[in-house]
Amino acid sequence: MSGNNSGATNSVSPPKPAPWTVQAEAWWFVTSLGHRPDAGETLPISYFPSQETHLYKYSTEQDAFRGGRGSITLIRYTDTPIGSFDELAIVPGEFTNPFEQESHRVTRAYVSSLEAVVNGRHNWGFPRELAEFVFTPSLEIPDACEVRVYPATAFRPIEYSSNPCFAALIKPISWLPAIPTSLSHFPRVKLCQPPLEPSSDPSSDGLVGNAKWQMLDCSDAQGRAKPFRCEGLLPPLEDVLGPSLHPTPPSTKKRLADGVGFPAVDAYSVGVHWKEMWMTLPQAVPLAML
Repeated sequence: MSGNNSGATNSVSPPKPAPWTVQAEAWWFVTSLGHRPDAGETLPISYFPSQETHLYKYSTEQDAFRGGRGSITLIRYTDTPIGSFDELAIVPGEFTNPFEQESHRVTRAYVSSLEAVVNGRHNWGFPRELAEFVFTPSLEIPDACEVRVYPATAFRPIEYSSNPCFAALIKPISWLPAIPTSLSHFPRVKLCQPPLEPSSDPSSDGLVGNAKWQMLDCSDAQGRAKPFRCEGLLPPLEDVLGPSLHPTPPSTKKRLADGVGFPAVDAYSVGVHWKEMWMTLPQAVPLAML
């Protein structure tokens, strides 16, 4: 459903090669800590962009999804080689791959600029798509913020959906200070991204292909972090589907995502807010051709 018309053009510069040194503010929504899938369990199609058949295949084949730590990341990049932009991404957990031990994987991601779409796909194999990010102060809770993400629905000119695929209320815990934090204190996060397919018009939508598997270590980050509280802003399924179609028993809990443009996964009510983050996105190691 097309809605907001940005009137933006589709001029994109050539990709800026990695490594990148970036600064950002980030929120980590924890979706799982040690989940182990049942035999035959796989992920719903909303975890993947519709055009990424290789990503879907390698992530949903038998026993590919191994569970473990899962998260949603919301990042406001303030300093990068292509300027500032926002990103929403989900890492459901660990997956098998043809090369080495199980690794984490980004299965769906949105960014706020076409340059970020192109660079993320070209440099690291991130399945980025374009979206509009809207941050607004909460009118009901002091110092809280509402964020909504609207996927692009057309590209000549760029138009965005009138309905968000993700909507969250971010509530700071004001009495806790942000403390110096480094990812070196946590288990290492290594991503192994499957090949990406180009769209029929990558010069318009930024969906360039990447024919190789990409391996990269994302553990080089440090900054100041503290907990935050979060909750969804989208109406519960009962309100969307009506009383005759809602799950049994019906849920009155508001949702973070719509289950179409972004997976309707629950997150813990407390996450990690990086008030300041400095991170290096390394050059990915290409592993194989299709």
